[in-house]
Amino acid sequence: MPSVEPGNTGTYRFDNILVEPAAHRLERDGRPLPVEPKAYMLLLTLLRHAGEMVSKDALLDSIWGHRHVTAGVLSRSVSQLRHTLGDSSARPRYIVTVHSLGFRFIGEVQYTPTTVDNTIDSSSTVPLQQLPAQVQALNGQSEAAQLPYRRRFADGDPFLNFIDLQACLGQLANWAALLPPGDTQRQAILSVLSLESARLRESGAATPSLVYRGAVLAALAGDRKIAIADLRQAIDEGFRDSLALQRDLAWRVLADDEDFRQQQQRLDALLSDEQTLPDPSASC
Repeated sequence: MPSVEPGNTGTYRFDNILVEPAAHRLERDGRPLPVEPKAYMLLLTLLRHAGEMVSKDALLDSIWGHRHVTAGVLSRSVSQLRHTLGDSSARPRYIVTVHSLGFRFIGEVQYTPTTVDNTIDSSSTVPLQQLPAQVQALNGQSEAAQLPYRRRFADGDPFLNFIDLQACLGQLANWAALLPPGDTQRQAILSVLSLESARLRESGAATPSLVYRGAVLAALAGDRKIAIADLRQAIDEGFRDSLALQRDLAWRVLADDEDFRQQQQRLDALLSDEQTLPDPSASC
C-alpha cells in the first residue's frame, strides 16, 4: 500500500482527467483545461475528500477565508468547475450537491503518490476511496486544519505561484507607487513584479487576476494605453474586485483619466447586475 503525503504531492486521475497540484496542472487527455484559481482550489479540496460531503462553510473557510464572501460565490465556482469538467448538476458524474449542506466528489479517483526523488510512481496508483481512513485523513487533513491552497518550495515547483503571492506582491506594487518614477528601488520592484508575472504566463496560466496585475504593472510603468487595455480585458474575463481599484495605488495617476473612469463605471455596472441575479445556490 503506497504512503500518501499530505498537501500537494502526487497526482489525481478520474476518467481521462489528470490533476497535479504541485504543478497546478489540470488536463484532459493531455490537453490543459482552463480553470479559475478558486475553482481549481475547490477541485483539490473535493478530491482530497473524495466520497465525503464537504460542507459549504468548510469550503468557504478553506478557499476564501470566509471574508466578504457569500454562498453564491461558492455556487458560481462550482458551476464553473462543472463546466470545465463537462459535468452537470442535473446528471452529475463528478460533483453532487448535498442540498443546503455542501458538495461531494463522486467520481472514482485514482491517486498516484510522488516518490522520494519527486517522480510519479505510477505502479502505486490506487483508488483513493480504497485507501485506509488514516491515510485518507493524511491526504485530506481535517476540515479544521484546512488552509487556502499554497504552493511550498518543498513541492519542487519551478515557478512561484503569482496568484498565491498576490497580497505580498500587491504591497510591493503600492510601495513602488509611492516612490518617484526614476527611483532605483521603484525600478527594482517593477523588475521583480514583471519577472513573476512573466514566469506565470510562461507556465500557461491565464486568469483575470493575472491580467489585472499586468494592468497594475503597466500603470506603474507609465504606459496608460496598455494599463487601460489590460484592465478592460481583465473585466471582460471576469475580474470583479472593485476594491482593488481603490486599494492599488498605481491607479492614482489615472484617477482623472476618462477611459479609466469608464472602466470603473463598467465594473460597477457589472457588479450591480450580478447582485440582482438570483442566487444560483438554489439550483446548483
